[in-house]
Amino acid sequence: MSIGVALSNALSGLTASSKRAEVISDNVANALTPGYARRSLQVSAASRAGDGRGVQMHEVTRATDPRATFERRSAQSDLGRDQTLARAQSVLSEAIGTADQVGSLSSRAVALEDAIARLAETPEAPSLQQGAVSTAKDLAQALNVASSDVQSTRMDAETAITRMVEQINDSLARIDALNEDIATATIGGDSTAALDGARGEEIDRLAELIPVRTARRDNGVVAIYAPGGAALLEGRPALLEFDAKSLITADMTLASGGLNALILDGEPIAAGTGAGPLDGAALGAQFAIRDVEAPEAQAQLDAIAEDLILRFEDPAVDPTLAAGDPGLFTDEGGAFDPLDVVGLAARLEVNAAVDPDRGGAAWRMRDGLNAAAEGPAGLDTLPRAHLDALREALPTPATSGVSGARSFSDLVDSVASLRARAAADAEAAAAFADGRYAVKAEAEAASTGVDGDREMSDLLLVEQAYAANARVLQVVDGLLRRLLDI
Repeated sequence: MSIGVALSNALSGLTASSKRAEVISDNVANALTPGYARRSLQVSAASRAGDGRGVQMHEVTRATDPRATFERRSAQSDLGRDQTLARAQSVLSEAIGTADQVGSLSSRAVALEDAIARLAETPEAPSLQQGAVSTAKDLAQALNVASSDVQSTRMDAETAITRMVEQINDSLARIDALNEDIATATIGGDSTAALDGARGEEIDRLAELIPVRTARRDNGVVAIYAPGGAALLEGRPALLEFDAKSLITADMTLASGGLNALILDGEPIAAGTGAGPLDGAALGAQFAIRDVEAPEAQAQLDAIAEDLILRFEDPAVDPTLAAGDPGLFTDEGGAFDPLDVVGLAARLEVNAAVDPDRGGAAWRMRDGLNAAAEGPAGLDTLPRAHLDALREALPTPATSGVSGARSFSDLVDSVASLRARAAADAEAAAAFADGRYAVKAEAEAASTGVDGDREMSDLLLVEQAYAANARVLQVVDGLLRRLLDI
């Protein structure tokens, strides 16, 4: 081996060692960076005419484990879905509340029963008459507010869908641009590790919103599909569209045309049913909240309002009422209409005939809604009939989710229990998804992440290689000095 060849070999070894040390340094510095994958410099022995010519450096590669990454992204999609549903179920449960919560529907129902019971004991007391009216108004208002909270939850979902659709379109566009950059770098023989990392992070963000599968194509390009097979990025990015409503009311549904569907490349697709092509992550969960979960909660509130109206609308309870007259509780002043139940909780009102604030008189709580004049001061017949009506076990409305016959307070408690159970189940599902995601992320990190001990061990080998090549340079330098001295 000539001195020139030895010098060239040592120089290439020094250059490769320096580059490897730089890569290891980056690995160590990003060991705790989420989503960072271990990188390594690919080298091989260079040769010419069968003789060794030092070290040849290739590209810096990024550690990958497609199976582990797919499982982690799948768990990430499940986590996004379950956390979104858990937050919404918590809000829907709080809208109804529980018996031990001040201001909840359950506590308002008990308060109304107590107020009427006190009035039945002392029917001549104007303060108790007014107290019964005020308590009835509080219950009606509580149902109004709960209904408003439910529709606000639907509106929040509508807004979130708009934001997520924009994020998905932006992510697909960025991934497509990164695909082009990676293909160009691959064809040019340049390293794509940094571009691969950026694309991986973008796909991770996408996986929080919709479940995705990736497929490798030529020159490092990836295609992206939904698990159901819908193409999201194959040659070009798909386009998602969504026309949000500025206001959602209880009667607005997708089936009625009051709400809009998700559009994928110009075609409406199912979403939120669990069977839609993009269901399974946060976006599908928002559609489920808007179109399934919140409407179910609204139907239960409407069932409570229906039950409450019908208990006081019966002429057998209040003989001053004629058939078809509204009772103590009304649908915006009118009688119950079985063909117009949706949104009833939002329209519930106390009959103006007993409300002094609207020209009525509280003594009608004792004497009857249509009474023209006050009756005997000690007459307790109507208050006791009202009390019996509240306590009577009646068949529950079908939309309440509760079967059998129940008193009014039992119905409210049962519905509140259903909502609390749904919230607890959703929270448990989110906790499980969080644990599963942590396990999958740890498994991926073990396969593609940075092991500090291993990096330090590799750095020692790099140091030894560097020292060896530096020693060759020292020897060559010594030989050249001897030649010059001669």
